[in-house]
Parts: sequence; structure tokens; C-alpha cells
Amino acid sequence: MSALKTLRDKMYIHELPSYGNKIFYSLGFLTLTSLIFLVGSGIVLAFMGQTWWLTTGWGIYVRSVHLWSVQAFIALMVLHILIGFLTSGFKPPRRMVWVLGAIIFCLALIQTEFGYGLRGDFSSQFRAVSGADFWNGSYLGHWLNPLSQLQTFALHVAIIPLIILGLFVLHYILEHAYGISKPYRDDIKYKMVPADHVAMYRRGGALAVCILVLAFFFHSPFVPAATIADTANRNPQLVATTLQQEYDRTSDTATYLDSIDPYTFDTRQVYVLGPYAQYAPTSTTTDPATMIAILVPAAQSGLYESLLRNADPANDTYVLRLLSDMGVPEAKASTLNMSTAQWGMAKDETGRILGLPPGSWWFMPLALLNSAFDLPNNPNGDRIAAEVLGLLMLIFITFPYIPYLNRLPELLRLAPFIWKTRE
Repeated sequence: MSALKTLRDKMYIHELPSYGNKIFYSLGFLTLTSLIFLVGSGIVLAFMGQTWWLTTGWGIYVRSVHLWSVQAFIALMVLHILIGFLTSGFKPPRRMVWVLGAIIFCLALIQTEFGYGLRGDFSSQFRAVSGADFWNGSYLGHWLNPLSQLQTFALHVAIIPLIILGLFVLHYILEHAYGISKPYRDDIKYKMVPADHVAMYRRGGALAVCILVLAFFFHSPFVPAATIADTANRNPQLVATTLQQEYDRTSDTATYLDSIDPYTFDTRQVYVLGPYAQYAPTSTTTDPATMIAILVPAAQSGLYESLLRNADPANDTYVLRLLSDMGVPEAKASTLNMSTAQWGMAKDETGRILGLPPGSWWFMPLALLNSAFDLPNNPNGDRIAAEVLGLLMLIFITFPYIPYLNRLPELLRLAPFIWKTRE
């Protein structure tokens, strides 16, 4: 116990400016609290599997805890960054404290999108297809493919979380070394007081209760995933026409080019010749119309999609690209008012009471970008969006080092409100 107490005492900040006990300076701890809930619920979800979190009562609840933890994590991080911005908490020698926090925030936004790709519902499909276009427009599509379940799982469950946790530790080490940022104005008077750790833990406990209660009453939304079988039964002619385009190599996938072309597979082989050879191994026909006429009923029965998945079990690229070639994800997203043209990935499925739980509201700037430049209808829209967002992230991360721009918080003069304490 003495060793644990010694470690705890070394980790705590014991003395801070009088304003440091206000809730404004507990936001970092509250962000960490929500991260603990994220990691804990994520481990349970990964261990139990998709069927459990989609079909059982406890699974749905834990999935909802994970979603509300995401909401809290992003919201608290935004507020934490805002306080650091308004109080110029990035002034030397604290510049790297800001840089590490900004990188964590950017990684968290990327992490949420990979998380949506694992939910196992329509939102996973739509956001995976849209996300793939974004990464392709960013010239990174050869290395980052949201359509690959295996890669998405590795990124979301292991790689990015480990990077975030490592950066979190470095961020706190610097924060602990420098202490709570002091006012940059000489006319702001303060005194050093003991840190109120009890109040900090009370706030963390209140946050934990809020997450658990909200998850109980407002479950994570669910809209069943689109399937080739559903599409084939509703519109068999659409499937037949698309398979003909795949055979002729004229489909969107066959002719895809968005800064790069990561879909280098032969659509004729993948979507027609390969499935037909498995479905009718003794057939000798080479007529595409005959093969497609036989494959459409196979699609209606669900067997055709199984054949595509068998070709690469850990990769949904073949299935999702065919659905995309048929226009299924975008059409369904439009009926749910969640397409990129309308909301920029900021909105999830409709039908929730009072709009709860909220969608990815942190992507509203992307919606504004889409609207301002009409990017969904621009053939280079994904590349433009990637370049603009990349530039904004770079400015955000390096903000403390940019002359004149880093004086903006002082011009706003909102810091005294945060520093003010009762005498």
C-alpha cells in the first residue's frame, strides 16, 4: 500500500493556482475518465463479438455505453482544448503540451470513423465506403482501407488506441512537470492552494453515472446492413445491369480514380467469372448474359454474396464496392438524411427520440465544407476535402508556433473569466 500511495502522490499535482480547482481544469481528468470507459467497453465488445452486441440486451447496453463514452470523450476534449486556447495555455515552455493534445484530438476523430466501420449495421457500410473515398483522395488508400474488416479492427482496437494512450502519458508528464498554466497578464492575481482531488473525483463519478444512465435509456441506433440479396429481390434488373458493367469493366469500381486507384482487381473475374465458376463448376458456357442470368437468382438467395465473401473473408471490399456500384449506400443514406452531401458524416440514423444519442457532430465542419464548395458533385471533391482538412489539422497542431495567430486568444480577452475566483 505504501508503494501505491507513493506512486499516487507522485502522479498527483498537489498545489495549483487558486482557479485550478474550478471545473475548467478538471476537463483533462474527465476526458481520461471517458477514455477509461471507452477502453473498458471496447475490450468487452471485442471479446464478445458482433453477434452479441447486436442481438443481446447486455450487448446492446455495452455498445451504447461505448457510444456515449465517445460522445463524452470528444466533447470534453473539445472543451479542454478550448480552455487551453482561451487562457493561452500553450505559451512557452508549454508548446508541446498543446501539440500532443492536438495530435490526440485528430487521432480520436479518425478513431471514431474506424469504430463506426465495425458496428455491423448500415452506418458501418455507408461510412466505410465514404471513408474509403476520403482516404483515396488523400493518396493513402493503398494503406488505409476502411472496407477491410481486418485492417479496420486492428486500427481501431489496437494500433490507434495504443498511440493515443502513449501520447496521453506524454501529455500528462509534461503537464505535471510544468504545472497548471499561469496567467500571462500581470494584473491577474492568484495564490497557490492545495489541489482539491476529492472534487475532481466527484466530477469523474458524476460523469460515469451520466454515461451509464444515458446508455440505459438511449441505445446506440441500429439500421440493418444493406445486402446484395435485398437489392436483388427488390430490383433484379439493377443487379443484372451492374454485373454486366462489371463484366465489361465499365462500372464505377472498374473505372475508379480518386487521386489514386486502389481497386486494382479485375471486376470481370471477381464479380462474374469467379462466382459463376464456383456456382456452376461443370458449366462450359462463356456467354456473359447466360452467366449473369444464372447469378441473379443466386444473388436473390444470398448465395452470391457468400461467394464474394469467401474470396476474401476478412475483407468487405468486394461486397461493398458492388453495393456502391449499384448506388445502394448513397440511396439508403439519402432516405435517412445522413448522406455526405447533407450532413458531411455528422448524422447517424434517424428515428431516435429527441435526436439521442447524437451523431458525429464533430464532423459538422466537413458538412460546411461540402456545402461551401459543393464537394459531393465535384470529381475532385475527396482530394480537395482531404487537402483542406489536412491543412487545418496542421495549423491546429502547430498553432503555438505560428506568429501573430497565436496571439488571437489574448485579443478575445475571455481568459479572466476562467481565472476569476471567489475571494
